[in-house]
Amino acid sequence: MTFRAVPALFAAAVATSALFTAACGCGNGLEDVSAAIPATDQRHFADPPVDAPRDRSARCVDADLANMTVDDYVAYWQTVFTDQRGHHPDQSFPSNQELADQKRAEWSPVVNDAVPPGGDAAFTREVCGLPTLDGTLYSGTPLRHLRGHAAGFGRQTCASIAERGTRDLWESVQAQDADRSKAAAFEYLAHSAITNVCPQLADLTTPPNQVTACADLTPDPSARPSEGTFCTPERGR
Repeated sequence: MTFRAVPALFAAAVATSALFTAACGCGNGLEDVSAAIPATDQRHFADPPVDAPRDRSARCVDADLANMTVDDYVAYWQTVFTDQRGHHPDQSFPSNQELADQKRAEWSPVVNDAVPPGGDAAFTREVCGLPTLDGTLYSGTPLRHLRGHAAGFGRQTCASIAERGTRDLWESVQAQDADRSKAAAFEYLAHSAITNVCPQLADLTTPPNQVTACADLTPDPSARPSEGTFCTPERGR
């Protein structure tokens, strides 16, 4: 696929055909969810799908670099939009300063401050060959050769999980169209992101802000409002 439009990072929940267009408003407003993960008997994206389409010969620059910084993230998007401006002078695009402000606001410390050393590189080596990462700038530079392109998918996937939980993301993927290859590609990407980039979110089936307080349920024998006890509706009965 030749890149002729600004690449969207993230929308697995909206359309796996575009796969990513910022399905979450992930940013500094995310709370630290890893310390409040309710127990669950099911892990979503626990295993990589065997039918995910991958080009094992593909190479991504992020595979050989240290973890991405916020400056790397900003520079990636500035490069992409600079390329767009040069070929669409009649269209309106945000300035580099506007992009910097926007992307720094999106940078989630909940996810990004907890990435294990080498996590981005490990993630990139696993997902580089997925068709999701295909594309080329107008200048002729393959997107895989841009610092932050591959790693950005892992960070945005984890930010989406922190906001929505793995169950909601899983159900959104399964509800997409009949193109199994696209769903499998995202399942593989999400599995790798959880494994390498945000392992602390593996059990975050439902974020705390979506969990019902026991005191709001009837009957609620396990409710201890003064202690801030939370539970799912099933556990409150």
